[in-house]
Amino acid sequence: MIFTNVFIGRVPALSFGYASNLSHFTVISFNILAEMILVTLIYSLFVFSYKGVVKIKQLENFFNKVSKRKEKHEKVFVKYGRFGLFIFVFIPFWMTGPVVGSIIGFLIGIKHFTVIFIVFCATIISITIWGMFLQEIVDFLAMFDIRFIWILVFVIVIVALIFRYRKRG
Repeated sequence: MIFTNVFIGRVPALSFGYASNLSHFTVISFNILAEMILVTLIYSLFVFSYKGVVKIKQLENFFNKVSKRKEKHEKVFVKYGRFGLFIFVFIPFWMTGPVVGSIIGFLIGIKHFTVIFIVFCATIISITIWGMFLQEIVDFLAMFDIRFIWILVFVIVIVALIFRYRKRG
């Protein structure tokens, strides 16, 4: 579950934890712990790298992507500040989350303690809510026969493909 969180993301890691029949406490706490460790390590490395104290070639590409993302949305980050940083970390989309959020918080000039506090709070709340939500979905789907679920997924995919190709035509 920890490796899934690190390499794929928060929601798949939560899903994997629940699929492994782990308790709410275990799934949520280990995912929170993994993300906090990642933030602490990568944020520190980024700050040291940014200030020229340490250079890490393997992370330079990642840091450059984050810097470009910050430049692209700089007006929004500056306008909404701490609240925007909280929402950015809270919502689990691609290239959002605690690591990228902490780096962007640093780049827009929020103090270190404030960045870490906002990122940790948003991470804890987000993982807890997603964990509870995913467990409810798993419990709901467990009530149905597995064949019904596969038929439903198949129908959704077919409908999505029809709408996609209909718009092109």
